[in-house]
Amino acid sequence: MNNMRIKLFYIFIIFSIAFTSCRSTKKETKRATKQLAVDSVYAKMKENQFHTKWFTGKFKAVYQMPDKKQAFSGLIRLRTDSVFWVSIYAVMNIEIFRLEITPDSFRFVNRLSKTYMSESMSYFKERFNVDVDLEMLQSLMLGNDFPYYETDVFKLFDHKNSYQLSTISRKKLKKHSKNGENKLKALMQNMWIDKTNYRILKQSVKVIGEDKAKLRVVYSDFEKVDSMLIAKHRLLKFREDQNTFLEISFNKFSINSPLKFPFRIPKKYTEYIVPNSKTNK
Repeated sequence: MNNMRIKLFYIFIIFSIAFTSCRSTKKETKRATKQLAVDSVYAKMKENQFHTKWFTGKFKAVYQMPDKKQAFSGLIRLRTDSVFWVSIYAVMNIEIFRLEITPDSFRFVNRLSKTYMSESMSYFKERFNVDVDLEMLQSLMLGNDFPYYETDVFKLFDHKNSYQLSTISRKKLKKHSKNGENKLKALMQNMWIDKTNYRILKQSVKVIGEDKAKLRVVYSDFEKVDSMLIAKHRLLKFREDQNTFLEISFNKFSINSPLKFPFRIPKKYTEYIVPNSKTNK
């Protein structure tokens, strides 16, 4: 009788271990399957990004504010990872503003006020309280994901016509972080990806710790350029305020042709002094 009880006890232990092991394996398999799905969607999205070394585009834009709106046109030029250049025109194609951003510098000339600014990117970020870099600006303009950031931090949500890749904390890879750059900066990011062509339809970005620094971009009216898709229209919202946004509509694209980025500060222009934030309160 005692032998029978001992055998039943061992059988119970064996089944308990087997059941626990099986349940654990199922959880791990489910987790691995989810990760494979995330990796697959992300890989297809990266594969279908708009890849170009050189880009130029003519656009028309409207900047909508709560009490007024401003329409203008312009030209954007960029060289991937090197230069982001913008020229803005008013009526009669008269240039009123020119901007040049590189990995290390931020420069502009305002032809209306005859002022200029020429500073480092680190100064620009600190003075204007904007934590953005050249690669992020270029990616947002082309409708691509940010390069040099972590890729294994996303969760996947399946919607009717799109996939949503979401993360509450995404950091820049250490090997691509520059000296003096905020190593603790993390992004809260969402990307909605078209199920048919895997282009980004919409994305929202927020630097964790900056309550008002949230950007949303919606891409639409896609056009094929050199076998790649790029949105002709983009809507940018800078705050939660629904009455403040920027609409940009491109009417002409050109890619992979070497460009020049002319920038000169006239001698008679005076340096733009950033107002002290304390005096603005």
